[in-house]
Amino acid sequence: MDIDGIYLKVCDLIAEVPEVKWIDMDFGQLDDFNTRPMVAFPCALIGIDIINAIELGQKKQKCQVLVNVKLAFDYKGESAHLAPENVKDRSLAYYAVVKNVYKKLQGQRVGTTPLKRQRQIETARPDRIKICELPFSTEFLDVSAAE
Repeated sequence: MDIDGIYLKVCDLIAEVPEVKWIDMDFGQLDDFNTRPMVAFPCALIGIDIINAIELGQKKQKCQVLVNVKLAFDYKGESAHLAPENVKDRSLAYYAVVKNVYKKLQGQRVGTTPLKRQRQIETARPDRIKICELPFSTEFLDVSAAE
């Protein structure tokens, strides 16, 4: 398994969550606050970074990888404490999507070790796009330089 294999496997797993309408590599699609992002919501944008590489000899490395799944929602609703319960329930429904993606990925073997969620980070934006990042760690053996 290598980075592109990890990416494809993560895409396939997220595709099994029916609420997610768009899955793509993170190219900064959500970075421009002045234009509407060219994605369907909710979306999952995936970035993969090698955060550490341990030399094993013979041009082989054990690579520690961070798979960052950025879930984005076109947030509409009201979550204030005094809002009616049914309004709050609809507004907080995105948490169920986040949980379903977490459950689909957690423990899956996409590298040499199972995916492990490291944290969950929400970002507030003035354009009411709600972003929840789920970084997962895994490892893979990179033998490409030895080939």
